[in-house]
Amino acid sequence: MDFNFPKVLIIGTCFDSSTGGGITMTNLFKGWDKKRIGVASSRITNYDYSICENYYQLGYLENKRRFPFFLWQKKEKSGLLPINANDFAYSSLPAGNRMSKKKQLYNNLLNFFGLYHYSRRLTLSSEFSLWLKEFSPDVIYTQLSTLESIRFVSSIYQQYHLPVIIHIMDDRPSTISKKGLFQAFWSNKIDKEFRWLLNKSKVLMSISEAMSEEYLVRYGKQFIPFHNPINVAKWIQQSKKNYQANKTFIILYAGRLGTGIEECFFYITVAINNLVQKGFKIEFHLQSKSVSYVIDTIKKFDFVRIKKPLPYEELPALFASADVLLLPNDFDESSIAFLRYSMPTKASEFMAIGTPILLYASDQTAIVKHAKKNKWAYIVSEKDQTQLENAIVELYENVAIREQIGCRAKEFSINNYNDIIVNQKFRQAFL
Repeated sequence: MDFNFPKVLIIGTCFDSSTGGGITMTNLFKGWDKKRIGVASSRITNYDYSICENYYQLGYLENKRRFPFFLWQKKEKSGLLPINANDFAYSSLPAGNRMSKKKQLYNNLLNFFGLYHYSRRLTLSSEFSLWLKEFSPDVIYTQLSTLESIRFVSSIYQQYHLPVIIHIMDDRPSTISKKGLFQAFWSNKIDKEFRWLLNKSKVLMSISEAMSEEYLVRYGKQFIPFHNPINVAKWIQQSKKNYQANKTFIILYAGRLGTGIEECFFYITVAINNLVQKGFKIEFHLQSKSVSYVIDTIKKFDFVRIKKPLPYEELPALFASADVLLLPNDFDESSIAFLRYSMPTKASEFMAIGTPILLYASDQTAIVKHAKKNKWAYIVSEKDQTQLENAIVELYENVAIREQIGCRAKEFSINNYNDIIVNQKFRQAFL
C-alpha cells in the first residue's frame, strides 16, 4: 500500500545492530524514508545511517547536572553528528563499555540517598531547538527508559505540541527508581509524570501481549504489541535443515549480559560441567559484546568458548550451526520484576532459524508464558539443577524432540514475525 511517511523524531534510542531496542527499532522502521527520520539521544554508539542520516547527540548543552554534581560530569559533544563512509561511524562510548567500580559506587550512593534523579536533567538547548525547527517533525516516537527521558519528551510536547508515540521495551516505569531511602518518593513521582505523558500520547505500544494486558489493568490504556520483526526470507533460507547433532554438542548463547541476565549462567555452567564429567561431549559457546564478571568466572572451564561478536548479517548462519540456542533469565525478584513483561529481541530470530531453543526462566515471565502457549521452546521454569541437567540430556539424546521444537518455532515465526506484515501494521499505527 502507498504510505505517506510522516517525519518522525525519535528520542532516546538509536538505530543499531547491537542493542535490543536498536535492533527492534531498525527492523520496525525498515523501508521508511530515511530523510524523514531524526534521532536525538544522549548515548549514541555505533549508529547505523542506512536507516537514518540525521542524528543529534544530546551532550553537555542538554544533558545537565545540578550543583555540585556537574563537577564530576564528563562533557560529551552536543549537536548534529557527521555521516562517514563506514556503516558504523561515530561512537561516543565504546560498545560493551562497563561502568567503572568508582562510577558504579557513585551512582549507587546517589540512588541510596535519593539524589540520582534530582542530580540530572535533559533540557532543550538553543542548539537542539534550532535543529528541531529545521527538521520540523510531525510526530515523536520514544522508547522511554529514564525519568530524564520522560521529562524531556514532556517538555518537547508542551513546547511544540507534537503527537507522541510511546513504545515500552521493558517494564521500566516500575523499575526506574532504585532501592534507597527515597525509593517510594521517586517511584510515586515517576509514576505520576509517566501517567501524565501517557494521557497526552496518541499511540501506545508495548513489546509483548503480556505487557499490553498488564498495562490495560495498570494504566487503563490500550497498548499495541510490537515485537522485533524479521526478514523471513533471509532467516528461513539459512535456517537449520539437519537436526543431527554435531560431534561435540554446542549450546549457544548470543546476546547481552547485564540486568536480569547474569546469575543464570553460573547454574547453566555447573549443569554442563556435571554432564561433561559424566562423559557427555558438550561445549557452551557464549557470544556477547558485554563486559561482565560472569565471563571472567566461567571461561576457566575447558568446555566454555567465549566468542567475539559477529556482524548482524552473519548471525543466521551462526545460530543454525548450534545444536541448542539458550534463552536464560535470572530468577531473583528484581530480575523477574524487570523482565516480567519483556520479550527478548533475539527470540523471534532464534525461532526463525529453527535451532531448538532451551528457555531457562521463571514461569512468572511473559516469555515463558508465551512459549508454553505456542510451544516454541523446551522450558525449564524453576531454578532447579536437576531439571536443567535433565533438559540438556533430553535435547542432547533425542533428535526427534530437537526437530519438533525447531520446526514448531520456525513455523510460528513465519506466521507472526514476518516484517512485511508487522511493518505494515506499525506504519498504520502512525496514521
